[in-house]
Amino acid sequence: MKQIFNYQNFYTLLFFFPLTFILGIAVAELFVFVFLFFLILNFNQKKILFDKKFLTLFFFSFYIALNAIFQITDDLKYSSLFHFRYVLFSMAIFLFYEKFFNQKFDIKLYYVFLLIILILIFDSFFQFIIGYNMFGNKIDGQRISSFFGDELVLGSYLIRLLPILIWYIYSLNINLSEKKYFYTFFFGAYFCVIYLSGERTSLALFLIFFLLILFFIDDLKKIFIRSFVFFLMFVFSIIFFNYGKSDVTNRVFNKTYNQIFQEEKKTNIEYKNVYDRIKNSKIIIFSKDHQGHLILAKKLFFDNLIIGSGPKGFRHYCRKVNYKPNIGICSTHPHNLLAQISAELGLIGIIFFLILFIFLIKEFLNVFFLKNKSNHHYAFLVASLGILINLFPILPSGNFFNNWISIFIYFNLGLYLVSYKKVKSE
Repeated sequence: MKQIFNYQNFYTLLFFFPLTFILGIAVAELFVFVFLFFLILNFNQKKILFDKKFLTLFFFSFYIALNAIFQITDDLKYSSLFHFRYVLFSMAIFLFYEKFFNQKFDIKLYYVFLLIILILIFDSFFQFIIGYNMFGNKIDGQRISSFFGDELVLGSYLIRLLPILIWYIYSLNINLSEKKYFYTFFFGAYFCVIYLSGERTSLALFLIFFLLILFFIDDLKKIFIRSFVFFLMFVFSIIFFNYGKSDVTNRVFNKTYNQIFQEEKKTNIEYKNVYDRIKNSKIIIFSKDHQGHLILAKKLFFDNLIIGSGPKGFRHYCRKVNYKPNIGICSTHPHNLLAQISAELGLIGIIFFLILFIFLIKEFLNVFFLKNKSNHHYAFLVASLGILINLFPILPSGNFFNNWISIFIYFNLGLYLVSYKKVKSE
């Protein structure tokens, strides 16, 4: 079919796609459909449809749709019926980047991308110091949100964007050593904003990602260590001098401690030290609400062991009982990825999840133990870590079927498959 748009222009839009979340999820979703429309009209790649990796993703989305049809009886099922759109989006990313990346790519686009992130970082610091951002968005309680306004997703956005940004650096062969001072400051400020967001899961994921980078990506180790020192100095300065318009220290440390170690109701007790205090406290998994969600997810899993309660089945069940279950605590989702897959997709969903992680770990180790690694190999390792960050199974998480999270997951998968093909062809 005749091309109705210019490939290169659409590729440029796709390169900037991760930044559309700043404008709102509706804009990101619109761009997804535009790329899918363009993919259907202009690409004729029959071979990729029979690729085992894409076939597995399509079977997973087909299972989600079929499960929703038979188990979900209200409006919650409709978005699940079209979950395959994310697989197609991942395919679009793969095809576009394979065709255009490193081919007459204007490096100025990368620096524009970097500039927009720097503006977001500056605006976040501005909001923390002044109390409102450049557009007048005020701090929500103890959490800054910058351009995201009422949506408190700044930290989550930045930690999910970080592997994509580093993937761009390696895939475009950016020389980090030539601008090591700039990148030290940039990543240091980047880490600080994740902390300032007050999103504790995002902070935990950042620390995990940081340690993984130190262990697996030698090329980034020195810059990340210097940036982390900058980050620690900033955090300690907030703790000791207590400046800024949000009490992020109280939320990150005190609130977390109080939620995890729920003290028994005892009177006239003075604790000699922190160990004594913990020993006489009731330990909760993250918080009472999180623990209640996990208890309910466990019940739904054992009630529907093979196929689960259906995609968004946790919320569907809670609607049926008017959010007052006999066991556990209701919500829109279990706030844990593994618990949600278990409760809503059953053992079949867990099998898909295990297949992905076994494949991911196997290929990651194969590349990691290569003696001579190129930038393509490092890009592959970073893309692998990006998937791990998006699908980390232990910490509290967002809704797996939420479009915001799904788009990030499948965007990372697209980048991963681009790098996978490159490292296999070298």
